Amino acid sequence: MAKQRIVNTHFWDDSYIISLAPSEKLLFLYLLTNPLTNICGIYELPLRRIVFDTGIEKKEIEIILKKFEEDKKVVYEDGWIGIKNFIKHQNLNIKVRQGIILGLEKAPRGIVDRLCIDYDSLSHLNLNLNSNSNLNPNIKVSLEKVFGNVKRIST
Repeated sequence: MAKQRIVNTHFWDDSYIISLAPSEKLLFLYLLTNPLTNICGIYELPLRRIVFDTGIEKKEIEIILKKFEEDKKVVYEDGWIGIKNFIKHQNLNIKVRQGIILGLEKAPRGIVDRLCIDYDSLSHLNLNLNSNSNLNPNIKVSLEKVFGNVKRIST
């Protein structure tokens, strides 16, 4: 299946992106658009692949990823990347919702937990936690199953 990632031109006006060095901007854009991304923003991405695709030295990538983690923009753990707020920027329809749930179910729990994804941040998915009637009947997952061990974040 072909994938597309459309980058809003406001990306370049974002105050965080404006503050980044050129190699940091390249890496952030790469994390959003590389061929291994998925619809939930948590996917496997080996460092050697990032080096090959971007031409940025491995040591510099490690430093940049650490900066992104400290800035609470991404999580990189055991060859998996998780991008904070990736889901909230998706244009949702039933297939996208299904893809997000499947992707989150496959994602390492540690990354989902560290991204602090909570039910409130997913409320725009318009999913009924007690029924999957609006999902493909062959997909028997719920947000309760996916996020059973994630604590609700209160504001």
